[in-house]
Amino acid sequence: MIQELTARQKDVLKEISRLEIKNETITTRLLADIMNIPRQNIRIYVKALQDLGYAQYHAAERHTAIIRITNEGWAYLGQPNPHIRLSLPILREVLVGVPDHVEEHIEGYVTHIQDVLDVRDGDFLLRVHSDSMIGIGIYPGDYVVIHPTNMEPVNGEVALVAVPGDSTATLKRWQRHNGTVTLHSESPAYASMTYHTSDVIVQGYLLGHIGSGRTRIRK
Repeated sequence: MIQELTARQKDVLKEISRLEIKNETITTRLLADIMNIPRQNIRIYVKALQDLGYAQYHAAERHTAIIRITNEGWAYLGQPNPHIRLSLPILREVLVGVPDHVEEHIEGYVTHIQDVLDVRDGDFLLRVHSDSMIGIGIYPGDYVVIHPTNMEPVNGEVALVAVPGDSTATLKRWQRHNGTVTLHSESPAYASMTYHTSDVIVQGYLLGHIGSGRTRIRK
């Protein structure tokens, strides 16, 4: 059952949510400073939120009490809990004609991108805006994982490169022949481009792809 809050309690809960989404360490002192409310009053509001089941606030002797919103608190605000991660099952096979029994073939779960890709510090996600790589399934709105490097890619590798005349880097398949490099798109609408190797700046190579741009036809 949803317990209604006073206007001030609601303001405090919203401020806690804003800070929690930013991964701040939330204390009564921080809330008091931000909201310009006496710290003793903040303690009263937070304690009330805890009594209603909307927040967690446990003050221990000689330790700073950290405030967190509960699942009920996020539900009251109409927001998803940012700390709950979606787990996707990894299937070893899918048997034709028996989609209702996939749990029998689950070999693990994925909750982080590094569970399936060799992602390391410094790597980044790049949102794709061009349709030049749709031949390998990369559509506008999708995300690609890039490992930044200025080392020359292996022939046939998809790389992020800067070319003369363009203000932004582009994703292309790399093909070097002696002193020139040809950059191939994966769409017949885009012609291949050939440059002297010294004119092309390598900024990274493709580690993986996360499809998100195409609208799901069936919900």
